[in-house]
Amino acid sequence: MATTEADVEVLAKEKKMASLSTELETLCEVLPELLDSMDAGILLTDIQGKIEFCNAAAKILLNTHPLEHLRSIPGGSVQKELVRAAIAAGQEDAVSRPQTGCVRWDHLLPVAEGEHKVLQIRTRLVERKQHKRRIFFIEDVSELRHAERILGGTRSVGFITDDPHMRDALELIEQVAATDASVIFQGESGSGKGLMVRLLHQQSNRSKKSLVEVNCAAIPDNLFEAEFFGSVRGAFTGAVTDRIGRFAAADGGTLFLDEVSELPKHHQAKLLKVLEDMRYEPVGSTKTHQVDVRVVAASNRNLKELVENGDFRSDLFYRLNVIPIRIPALRERPSDIMLLAEHFLKITTGGHKKRLGSAAKHLLLDYPWPGNVRELRNVMEYVAICSAGPEISDSDFPKDFLDRMHLGSAVTSSRSENDPEAIYDRESLLQLLDKHGGNRAAAARELGIDRVTLWRHLSRLGISGKEGSSHLGH
Repeated sequence: MATTEADVEVLAKEKKMASLSTELETLCEVLPELLDSMDAGILLTDIQGKIEFCNAAAKILLNTHPLEHLRSIPGGSVQKELVRAAIAAGQEDAVSRPQTGCVRWDHLLPVAEGEHKVLQIRTRLVERKQHKRRIFFIEDVSELRHAERILGGTRSVGFITDDPHMRDALELIEQVAATDASVIFQGESGSGKGLMVRLLHQQSNRSKKSLVEVNCAAIPDNLFEAEFFGSVRGAFTGAVTDRIGRFAAADGGTLFLDEVSELPKHHQAKLLKVLEDMRYEPVGSTKTHQVDVRVVAASNRNLKELVENGDFRSDLFYRLNVIPIRIPALRERPSDIMLLAEHFLKITTGGHKKRLGSAAKHLLLDYPWPGNVRELRNVMEYVAICSAGPEISDSDFPKDFLDRMHLGSAVTSSRSENDPEAIYDRESLLQLLDKHGGNRAAAARELGIDRVTLWRHLSRLGISGKEGSSHLGH
């Protein structure tokens, strides 16, 4: 019987499958030995942490006998470190959902009295045919971290400033860093509150533990308790495992409550209760947990005014406001504008020589910087990249920046020097409100007047809340 072309294809496929099967059998035979010969530790667990594979290096690095369950390793909780690392990497929902991307952290493993080695642990979630597993890679980086410290390779938070008010704030941070006193930073968005918090944590006795940040304005109302206090398996739909909250993740370190003024009042009461005795119960649990955290808060709104208006609990305010530190806006520290502009220009160009021309300098100094240091950095990155020649001129600035500058000049020039109330034209005020998204407080700050005076001008010009609804959001 003649062999057809189809028969030839079938025979070729069968031969290929037989060859692959042989290669797979050989690989399965040598794979355990191959993995055991590696210097890096490798662990494979199910979603609950039950170990399905552990190579020889992992057992040696962790100084332990064969493990059955990876709930904790000497010196710390795996789940806690996992959430801390994810939060530090910018994963806002690290508490409420599993970390699917690659997460890494340095783990201090005690080896003797007062001694430890540094293990870098990397992990990611892998999913195959609806089965989820977590793979861990473990390396000893003790010598590398020691070399970095000697050579100054570790990153530290620093400030560039010539402003006396900023220097006063930095000196106050240095004075209170070693204590556990609550500190609250107040200042406009982009003024450097987050950087100040990192500096405070770095100089404190808690610097070897985590700084855990909570953006209070970004937490969904129904997830507040789970985010802060954690939850147990089965506490609500989707809670397939126990999850630790931000308080547990910050245990021994610092908890940073950013934009704390945005917390609803009913959640403020829950937060205050925990701050009083540092005890809480995870959602779905009756077991009380004790933590040791230092609480630092920040707000771009005047909390004292919010308390007086009944929008913020006075007892929580006084609990947080032990050491108040005000961060001045960039327009209040003109000596820093050129200093920071030159710094951002240098780091953006990688040291290549570009200089600011006279017109560009005047533009930077005349602009009110409503976005503060964050806005200045963005503008300098733009001109550093987009300017053609070695000297940056005013025409090299972004168009929207120049438009805002022109609008500010138009509003300012519309004032009457002889009228203490100042005269503003209707169109300029509407444009200014539109620029700030309807925020009257921000518009008033740029004009250098209070909100009551601004309201009086809006009323005089017939700009009502209804008429200017697209402008007057606040």
